[in-house]
Amino acid sequence: MEKSLFSGLALPLLISGLLFAYSGYCWVNQKVLVRGIGWKSKEEYPKSFYFTIVILVLLGIFQLFTTVFFYFSD
Repeated sequence: MEKSLFSGLALPLLISGLLFAYSGYCWVNQKVLVRGIGWKSKEEYPKSFYFTIVILVLLGIFQLFTTVFFYFSD
């Protein structure tokens, strides 16, 4: 099966970069978007802040490594 460069490598790497960028934006501004409430600071919602940052970074790392692994394993 032929993989295109865009769908096989570029798009997943772009998504991974966007996950890192959003987590970095939240970290720099010390705010997180809480569903139904809006943007809240780390002091107001510390559990939501750290949970969001950790999940986004872990998803970004997972996306990055699985993309590279599966693209270059064939």
